[in-house]
Amino acid sequence: MEKIIIKGFPVSQNGQDFIIGKAPIGEVLKYTKYTERLIIAYDEEEKPIYNKHVQRKVDSTRARQIANFLLNDKEAIFPTNIVLNIPMRIIESQEDQNGIVCLTLIDDVAEQVEKARREGNDKADIYVTIIDGQHRIRGIEVAINVLSEQIQKSKAREEQELLYKQLDDLMKMELVVSFFIDKDLEFQAMTFSTINRTQRRVSQDLVYELFGLTSDDSPQKTALEVALALNAHPKSPFYRRIKLYGGTYTKDDSRPLSQAAMIKSIIKGICTSIQSAETERYKKRKEFKEIGSSKTLPFRQFYAEDRDDMISDSMFYYFNSIRKYLGQYWNYDGQSKPQNILQSTVGYEALMSLLAEIIKKNSISSFENETFDASIEKLVGIDFSDLETYPMTTRGKNILYLMMSLTVFPSADSNDERNKKLQELLHR
Repeated sequence: MEKIIIKGFPVSQNGQDFIIGKAPIGEVLKYTKYTERLIIAYDEEEKPIYNKHVQRKVDSTRARQIANFLLNDKEAIFPTNIVLNIPMRIIESQEDQNGIVCLTLIDDVAEQVEKARREGNDKADIYVTIIDGQHRIRGIEVAINVLSEQIQKSKAREEQELLYKQLDDLMKMELVVSFFIDKDLEFQAMTFSTINRTQRRVSQDLVYELFGLTSDDSPQKTALEVALALNAHPKSPFYRRIKLYGGTYTKDDSRPLSQAAMIKSIIKGICTSIQSAETERYKKRKEFKEIGSSKTLPFRQFYAEDRDDMISDSMFYYFNSIRKYLGQYWNYDGQSKPQNILQSTVGYEALMSLLAEIIKKNSISSFENETFDASIEKLVGIDFSDLETYPMTTRGKNILYLMMSLTVFPSADSNDERNKKLQELLHR
């Protein structure tokens, strides 16, 4: 199968980066299509999780009007852009070619779109989300179906040739497309609302209904706000370290941690899993006081008590201690690939697991500058640059966490489960 390569120019507006390009309809329909289902996250096995509370339906009359416009008006054009979201996980590679961003998508993207056309949308995963342009894409699909049916029914060769040409012209028609990278659902809803508010008033209730969100509090919103705050504060250990919804991927601005990864880690400190977070999205804060799980959730109580500041404080002071004692590994020039596991996403995730353990075992309920110093100082002797012991993989993440856990909380018990798991990983 031919590789799908998306090309466009990087654009920055008010701190938000995206890519704008053009592509023939036939090319766009290789990597996205109309679907009512929305992917809201990915599970531990990187399989899509769908929002079960909503289906994004289009107005069939409006879609048909767009189809008729394409079929009957020889000068039909779409001068405004379609807005799409591309999950980071489906990008196989990304390059900057003389100021043009080139994204190569994994083969499964096109394969799943083809599967959806053969077996139905519910049988396949459509990874590239349509933020704005759902009706236009659906109208295009309807027009293509109409022409295809007319070609099959036509018996006159001359008529068939005209229909084939009309279909070919339609597939070659270029669309202006804006591509966002790794936007979460809240941002997609906000963007949809902003775009459509300039054309006609769109009620906030409709926006949230379309995207399956609630305008009330949610762990997802809190996680987003914490991530943005930590990225924006000049004294934060995450200052300009987080890739806010992707970026332009230029060589001189490479940020090691994606916003999506940080949001996911914070949510997992409030909810038992990403799946359960989707159910709990609609709960009131006071209902979070009931944990119903033995899993360590360091931020759940803070969230239940409406103390989001405690979540950001714990991460601010904890990672400042990391920077203080492990700065040679933590500090990052922003212009190269991560050089050791602490600069990588898996390293960050291991550190977050240790944070949860420190808060729980030390019964910490407030945070200040030196709260975590005693614990982090114990890690100074670990060589985090050893990529053989700590590869930037899931295995490396687990080894790192267990090693740090045993260093901060040593045990003389030879049957300590942490020791057993560590030895298994080291000798695997």
